[in-house]
Amino acid sequence: MAQADRAADLIRRARAYDREAFAELYRRTVVPVYRYCAVRLDNPSDAEEVTQEVYVAALAGIGRLRAEGELALLAWLYQIARHKLADRLRARYRRPTAPLAAADQLPANEPLPQDIAFAREDRAAVHRALGELTADQREVIVCKYVLDYDNARTGAIVGKNANAVNQLHHRALARLRGLLEGERQP
Repeated sequence: MAQADRAADLIRRARAYDREAFAELYRRTVVPVYRYCAVRLDNPSDAEEVTQEVYVAALAGIGRLRAEGELALLAWLYQIARHKLADRLRARYRRPTAPLAAADQLPANEPLPQDIAFAREDRAAVHRALGELTADQREVIVCKYVLDYDNARTGAIVGKNANAVNQLHHRALARLRGLLEGERQP
């Protein structure tokens, strides 16, 4: 219980614009927020930028935060992240960019080009398949496989009970399996 009391105290102090309290909340939550963003974006630098935007927005809105515990704080941060990710994806479609030219030679200790290409294809296939899931199914998959949350914690994040999370999880996996197997067939 001391951990929950500590989190509540940090949140209370952060709402009063205590820098050290906000910094401690940042240290406690930045890894799951980054992972949440990284699974939805193509490259780590975009995920880092969106994560930064999430915390800038969180700092701006911390005075209005109603959360009392760390789990509620994470739910609030994930909600901000969802909005920032949507903004990023909208901007990407409005202003598409061309990738930089690849380097002439890769160092010998790097993966072979064909391995990189296969990994990119697999990642792209998973991203496309995730895009075909419902929003709730996608959230459950991210919480369970990227953030490594159990059903109860995932349920608190997505606003469902553990049984509903379990059902969403199984349906999402079945849908993902079907989508990914469908892509592999000629």
